[in-house]
Amino acid sequence: MGTNIDYLENKPVVVIGAGISGCTLALYLAKKGYKVQVYEKRMNLINNNEIKKRTVGMSISERGVTTLKDLGLYDSYKSLLVPKYGRAVHLRSGQVYPQYYGANKEAIYTVNRKHFNFYLMDACLETGNVEFYYGHKLEGINVDDKEITFITNTNYSIEGQDTTTERVVKYEYLFGCDGTFSCVRQRLVDQGLVDATLSTLDYRFKEIYIPPRNGEYVLDPNYVHIWNIAELLFVALPDGKKGFNGTLFYTESCEVNKLKDNEKLFEFVQENCQFLSFIDKEQFISEFNSNPESKISEIKCTNWNFKDQVLLVGDAAHAMPPFYAMGMNTCMESVRVFAHLIDEFGGDIGKAITHFTERRIGDTEAMKAMANKNYKKLRKCHNKDFDEKWNQAHEAMKHSNGEYETEYFQVAFTNKPFSQIVEKYGQGVDAEENGLPLISH
Repeated sequence: MGTNIDYLENKPVVVIGAGISGCTLALYLAKKGYKVQVYEKRMNLINNNEIKKRTVGMSISERGVTTLKDLGLYDSYKSLLVPKYGRAVHLRSGQVYPQYYGANKEAIYTVNRKHFNFYLMDACLETGNVEFYYGHKLEGINVDDKEITFITNTNYSIEGQDTTTERVVKYEYLFGCDGTFSCVRQRLVDQGLVDATLSTLDYRFKEIYIPPRNGEYVLDPNYVHIWNIAELLFVALPDGKKGFNGTLFYTESCEVNKLKDNEKLFEFVQENCQFLSFIDKEQFISEFNSNPESKISEIKCTNWNFKDQVLLVGDAAHAMPPFYAMGMNTCMESVRVFAHLIDEFGGDIGKAITHFTERRIGDTEAMKAMANKNYKKLRKCHNKDFDEKWNQAHEAMKHSNGEYETEYFQVAFTNKPFSQIVEKYGQGVDAEENGLPLISH
């Protein structure tokens, strides 16, 4: 490894991670006039295999849309959004019935993770206040001297030479937006500055793509399609390109995780989760065997900052399971809350850093609790009793002139604090389960 050390003495605002949270934060700060440097460990986000292996289809709802509007980006991006008005629940018999999300065709929208990320990066660059640095792996943080050590890779192969270099960067404020497995968080934990626990849940998942047939969708693109039979849960989201990004969820002890024979694997999935009628057998076997099995983790972090200098933002602070499709929306809302907190304190970033955890953590913990609970609801949504109660609640909401709202409606279609939703209605008490509407006003 080279011994060159590059000291940047201007002490910039530094963001670690060029994902959606990092870019959203960098854009807010840039619009406030700050010079921001964003460091990303990956070399090439366009062709990076790590991005290809992650869920491409993601859902954006009111909280994410509000953030885009706040940044002045929504009007230029809305034409790329694919609306989804509810679930299409597929039964073993082949029958399909809808469970609408809203009272008046309110929709959540599919976004392509990679394209959305690039859109935010372009918006950052247009400000002239954001610089991106790739191939920078964080090695250490010296909070006393406000220095970060990176190992950089120039991505140029020179025979017989190590092209990696150590680089030390000074910072005034440091933001860890580097996701569930955050290096910033781990370095703070190692130094006893942050108390955080990364838990791996029992759930596993694999990505399975449902391609178009004859150039058209094989399923209605305005719904989230769900098959939840036996031990399996399969969820398919339209990708805006005539196909569906599917995710097969199962537990570690599930039979599908034990079958090694391809024929038996296909027969088990076909019998228990009939989405295979929409995909060729050979493709399913190929994707199941070649796509990595991913685990689902969540973060329990009691304090997100070190003094008024370092702050964890987004999944680095509050990663949650994906069962409410609110992870990205929660991250974008967190960034918006922090940006407004800076304004509340007269532009004092340090003061906003010290107060952000107490301002936001109650809401993110509430959303995590609802996300974990929602997996059980998804497992029930094919039951006749559940379906009847869901429809009763939504009919009541439709005719209530805004007096009643279900839990799902408040989470997906309002900006009401998550903690207020949980506090007012309690864990496990909501219209979708007991058939009674929730009073929201």
